[in-house]
Amino acid sequence: LYLEYPKRAVGHIVHTEKGILAVEKNKVLIPPLWNKTFCWGFDDFTCCFGNYGSEKNLTTFECMADWGKCLCAVCPSATTIITSGTSSVVCVWELSLVKDKVKRLSLRQALYGHSQAVTCLAASVTYSIIVSGSDDRTCIIWDLNHLTYITQLPAHGASLSSVGDIASCAGSYLHLWTVNGQPLVSINTTCSPKSCIACCCFAEVMDWDTRSIVITGSTDGVVRVATKSPFSTGHFLNIYFLNQTTGNKCGKHLVLFRELNPSLALTGKPSKNSPAVTALAVSRYGSVLCIVAYAWQRAARQPLS
Repeated sequence: LYLEYPKRAVGHIVHTEKGILAVEKNKVLIPPLWNKTFCWGFDDFTCCFGNYGSEKNLTTFECMADWGKCLCAVCPSATTIITSGTSSVVCVWELSLVKDKVKRLSLRQALYGHSQAVTCLAASVTYSIIVSGSDDRTCIIWDLNHLTYITQLPAHGASLSSVGDIASCAGSYLHLWTVNGQPLVSINTTCSPKSCIACCCFAEVMDWDTRSIVITGSTDGVVRVATKSPFSTGHFLNIYFLNQTTGNKCGKHLVLFRELNPSLALTGKPSKNSPAVTALAVSRYGSVLCIVAYAWQRAARQPLS
């Protein structure tokens, strides 16, 4: 696997037919061509658009400055960008492109619901939802089409660090929910009190397979793979531990069945000071599941796979 290695911690990874694309934190790639980036986190609270592989910002907008410091953003489509941060308001922006050039970024809707800074966002076009997580330990589901409130998940045990559709991560705990916000199952991914989940993503092994595979990357530098299945634990190898949430009417289990240590893969030796895994992406080739995880490493400037 080869790509132009980012100079800072990786924030977003996309797997395309041409290869793997990765950008630094405070940047996201814009679908469906993935050749443009949206970036934020500047001291003047502006946001910028640029071309992938170039550090030059082509277009700058000041419209986000009214909403405080931006901490997170997602881009579910070529015309929609969702941002949030210290203002606690989730902002949905409409992006106007003319002949592949960014012409306008206008606020479509402001979504109010959190009481503290929003630290993570996820959006699913398939399910038409936005998921936002906050320092106030709440996670809210919004309707992506109508831009309205759907439901709020029960309070988590720590500030939200990552959300997916629909998985939420707080501290070292991974929680799975239905699209309606009903709890399915949760698991403590590590026994170390110093390790927290920094990112997560979903994958399916086969189109006909009903199991959900959830991959997490943590601050201890370890990638962990878990699966939700109605079957017993005897169907899995390399099981580390099992935590079945009480009151789960479906009777399903969440099993952490593999830990992947990038430092061990690179050097052949486990490291006590592995850099945090900051972004994840999954690509499926037939029955082979390829997991790509990137962390910021000064010593080994090469992708982790």
